Amino acid sequence: MLIDYVSVPGTFFDNEELNLLTTASLAAMQAANPGAAWDVRRFRPNLVIETPPGVAGQIEQGWIGQTLQIGEATLQISAPTPRCGMTTRPQGNLPFDKTILRTIVRDADQNLGVGAHVKVAGRIRAGDLVEMLD
Repeated sequence: MLIDYVSVPGTFFDNEELNLLTTASLAAMQAANPGAAWDVRRFRPNLVIETPPGVAGQIEQGWIGQTLQIGEATLQISAPTPRCGMTTRPQGNLPFDKTILRTIVRDADQNLGVGAHVKVAGRIRAGDLVEMLD
């Protein structure tokens, strides 16, 4: 019997060098499923980008193919981040919650956040401006 695994059974990995997630996306998911704990720790982003008031929805999905400048670093946004069962697992004080992934599948085509590759390495600090270069 031949079985094909994307990763070693029981392990999890990220698809891209970096994972970015906006506060607008988290707020959109919270609005879609207010009973769930949409704590950022469930999604393990490398960078959480705080969006200005009034910015709503999964805005980073529109960044795919674009280049961002954050601090001294330049990032190429490469792909949406597909989510898996890892998001439902208990972590710290966060309980198991299968509605997390069900909501992402239903309302976000199973994607939450975006992947990025480093074009120019550099220091990124909390509070740095995020600018679209393209």
